[in-house]
Amino acid sequence: MTPSRKLYGWTCFVAGAILAASLTGMAAELVRGAEAAKPANSPQEALNQYADAASYQNNGAFDLAAEEWESFLKKFPQDPLAAKAQHYLGVCQLQLKHFDKAAAAFEAVVRNHPKFDSLEDAYLNLGWSQYSLGGQNVEGAYAQAAATFAELVKKFPDSKHAEQTLFFWGEAEYKQGKKKEAVAAYDRLVKKYPKSPLRADVLYALGVTREELAQYPDAGRAYDLFLEEFPQHDLAHEVRMRRAETVLQAGNFAAAEKMFAEVAKVQGFGSVDHALNRQAFCLAKLDKFAEAAALYARVATEFTRSVDAAEAALSAGRCYYRAEQFPEAAKWLQKAADAPSAGRDEAAHWLCRIYLRDKQPQQAVDLAKRVLAAADEGPFLVNLQMDQADALYELPKSRPEAVSLYLKIAADHPRHEMAAQALYNAAFGALELGKYDDALKHAASFLKTHPEHRLTPDVQYVAAECHLQLGKHAEAQQRYADLAQSAADHPDRETWQVRQGLAIYLQKKYGDAIAALEPVVTQLKNRDNQAQAQFVLGVSRFYLDQFDGAVAALQAAVKASPKWKQGDETLLYLARALHKQDQTAEAIKAISRAIADWPDSRLLDQAHYRYGEFAYAAGDHKTAIAQYDAVAAAAADSPFVPYALYGKGWAQLKSKTYPEAAETFHALIQSHPQHALAADAHFALGMCLRQAGKFKEAVKEIDAYLSGQGEAANKADALYERGLAEVAMKDFAQAAETFRQVLAARPDYPAADKVAYELAWAYQSVPADGKKAEAVAAFAELAGKYPDSPLAAEANFHVGEAHYEKAAYEEAAKAYSAAKQKSQPGELHEKATYKLGWSLFQDKKYQEALDQFGEQATDQPQGPLAADALFMKAECLFRLEKYADALPVYLATRNVKLASPVSQILALLHGGQSALQTEKWDQAIALLSQIPEEHPDSPYLPEAYCELGRAKQNSGKEAEAMQDYQKAASLSRGEVGARARFMIGELTFSQKNFAEAYRDFQRVMFGYGGDAATPEAKKWQAKAGFEAARCAEVQIKDAQGATRAELLKQAQQAYQYVIEKHPQDELATQAKSRLQELSKL
Repeated sequence: MTPSRKLYGWTCFVAGAILAASLTGMAAELVRGAEAAKPANSPQEALNQYADAASYQNNGAFDLAAEEWESFLKKFPQDPLAAKAQHYLGVCQLQLKHFDKAAAAFEAVVRNHPKFDSLEDAYLNLGWSQYSLGGQNVEGAYAQAAATFAELVKKFPDSKHAEQTLFFWGEAEYKQGKKKEAVAAYDRLVKKYPKSPLRADVLYALGVTREELAQYPDAGRAYDLFLEEFPQHDLAHEVRMRRAETVLQAGNFAAAEKMFAEVAKVQGFGSVDHALNRQAFCLAKLDKFAEAAALYARVATEFTRSVDAAEAALSAGRCYYRAEQFPEAAKWLQKAADAPSAGRDEAAHWLCRIYLRDKQPQQAVDLAKRVLAAADEGPFLVNLQMDQADALYELPKSRPEAVSLYLKIAADHPRHEMAAQALYNAAFGALELGKYDDALKHAASFLKTHPEHRLTPDVQYVAAECHLQLGKHAEAQQRYADLAQSAADHPDRETWQVRQGLAIYLQKKYGDAIAALEPVVTQLKNRDNQAQAQFVLGVSRFYLDQFDGAVAALQAAVKASPKWKQGDETLLYLARALHKQDQTAEAIKAISRAIADWPDSRLLDQAHYRYGEFAYAAGDHKTAIAQYDAVAAAAADSPFVPYALYGKGWAQLKSKTYPEAAETFHALIQSHPQHALAADAHFALGMCLRQAGKFKEAVKEIDAYLSGQGEAANKADALYERGLAEVAMKDFAQAAETFRQVLAARPDYPAADKVAYELAWAYQSVPADGKKAEAVAAFAELAGKYPDSPLAAEANFHVGEAHYEKAAYEEAAKAYSAAKQKSQPGELHEKATYKLGWSLFQDKKYQEALDQFGEQATDQPQGPLAADALFMKAECLFRLEKYADALPVYLATRNVKLASPVSQILALLHGGQSALQTEKWDQAIALLSQIPEEHPDSPYLPEAYCELGRAKQNSGKEAEAMQDYQKAASLSRGEVGARARFMIGELTFSQKNFAEAYRDFQRVMFGYGGDAATPEAKKWQAKAGFEAARCAEVQIKDAQGATRAELLKQAQQAYQYVIEKHPQDELATQAKSRLQELSKL
């Protein structure tokens, strides 16, 4: 067998050659074609588009060129340049590796333009495109390529591309498995083109293909030619190895061995393993077995992943055996025998003679079976059969086979001296295997055929033990008593006494068992007997609830013989007794030891279950889960499996791995639907599903529990769980009803406050505030009925929220105050304090509100509401007109992030106003100017401009003040605008521009809503009317004639406006007084 043919190097080389051949000179040709088209009557538009496509292609923009060629062909399908365009379209698609499109383009050239001057190139490129599609696993592509290359050779036998064509013709045939056809193409290339740059590749391909066709001489000639012409080629080493194989196939082993040896020495050669293997084969053929074996061993050792590794191991063993190097032979034959290879049986055959002197059980079994299969009757036949049976018995899984063999020996050779021993061994083996009826039958057969044999008491012991194991404890008790009496000098008498005590214990006569064993336990010499006696004493006391005595006896049993046959059960009961004494850590140590020391125990399932219980009790849920899992792994049909699943589910639930817990409880229900735990599993599964977010499924499982299967004591818990699931499903109305059922069914429910809390939230969450009143009532009831509940604080908070929404601020303050008092420092306490402050603020109790916000800011300086509390503290001071105190607090808010943009603006506005009130003009300007800069879209912008104007006016910046007043007056149609326009009039008045001031005041009087203005704006209208009158009045004394009369009229009209339009304003009285004075003029 030779390695698979390598393909590296060829495709890239030849592809490059083809493309180079196809594209060489393409740029010039494209341009020449376009120019030469003019005499052929190509329209100018076609020539232009042809030139563009050619330019794109010449500059490597093949995608653009392809689009342009396709467009050309659609517009000018009959143009003289269409053939070239079709060809160049294929070239571009080929460059883009769109082989299917390229193939289609070249196919169109070949089909539609048989006289195309580059038809030869078109055929070559078509073949290459089809071959490339074959590389993309396009069905039939290789066959198409082969046909195309064949047609090219036929049409152009002397083609400039003949070498590439022949090579890829052969490759296309090879890819289809047509090796003879491939050879024909390769051979034609080799013979016709001896100087071809593809010669190395084609010689290699030709040799490999001939070798695969078993044409070894021809293959050898191809390889010789390759090595003669290309001795340094990358494939030279492989070719030498292949050449050696052809020599081997010709029967010249000596020459082939040397050739393989040379190749195997090449550093870095990838097939050294194969070369070594074939060299060893040659040496073996030359009877040089030791040398052959060494080489085979190298292959198996140094090249473990080699395909030859398994066969090499067997061959190494075989050759070492032939060289009489038996230890080495055994090693390699054992490896071969253990491996799942075709030579395993042969390896075992050679091992037979070697392993006769070995005493390892499995090797002895294998050897005996194979020897006995071909053995004749002889003096040692029965002895060899007994050896085989004894060896099988030492292998636990083979014991049934051993018992059968013992019986066969006794039946086939009844007069042999080993017959009695074989029958006893069969009875004892059946006992050990739990085949108690069979063991009794074998024992009876022994006592009938060998009544006086020295093994008779031992056989009677087997019979007594079988009765014990069959549950016939009284019968076993009597037989052990008879044995102890009839064979007083037998070395096993104390064993029978202990087993008699055990038989009493198994009848649940715990007191009698203690009475039988306690007098003899100290006289026992055998440590296993001591252990069993103490075990019976310990377990008897365990069931009598005498745990102290049980622990002492069981510990004595462990000490006497840690590995006696019931040592696992001893440790199991010791762990349980310790757990009963609340010594859980010690119990875990005991049960861990039982599992570690007795991995094959029949009680392993129970041991893992108990360990899981103990770990769960200790809060080690991870360990508990692992131990519960181990129960089913130890015994899939164990009665502890459902309990283990239940325990595992709860451990997972406690670990908050809810999906896994749900899966466990589901498994319990599915596998044990009638088990006593199934109902509780439904409940637990519902809990897990809720926690895992599968709320609908959770409700279904809880309803299964509530259907009457579960214990009534847990039904309230189940309803509570169902309610939580319904909440999560947003079925709030149903959840509320469920929570109501809990409280109605069990008013004394331990978690009644939690239920009331969930009930309130369920009402609260009913869409469209459908149960808002019930929610508030439920929160109020929770707060009143369970005042000491940790949920009372939040309940009071929600009651406060309800009052606050209704603007019942006094009641809200009471509820918030209760929430604050009952809550611990933290988020709720902070929120309650904050909302209490707001309630007092809204109730205009600014000092009390200030106290709350101040306390909050002090107690929760880093709380989420701390910044807002600072702001509200400033607001309270502002409302209390404590502007000097308010200003630094407002300034402090600049260093924190307020929750609301409105709060940020008000902090600037009210801060600026506080600065105005304390005549800190520059500080006011600094604060107020930030509002238009940072909040240009704020509804407070007019007021900010108005106050900014006031600050600038007071700081002597009247021109800037006037601009700010103008902005405020323009932006506001209410009180702020009226006030700003009034201040404009005042400034104008102060500048003695009385006429303009009069008009500004008129704008206030009749604008900003006129008669429909707000009460706040009317205040400024009254002031404006009064000041307008003053504008006219101050001019009267210096005026003459008609001017004086007009000014007097204006003053009178303005005062009359104040009296008539604003009769309740304090200026109305003054206006009347001034009218009287004016009337005297």
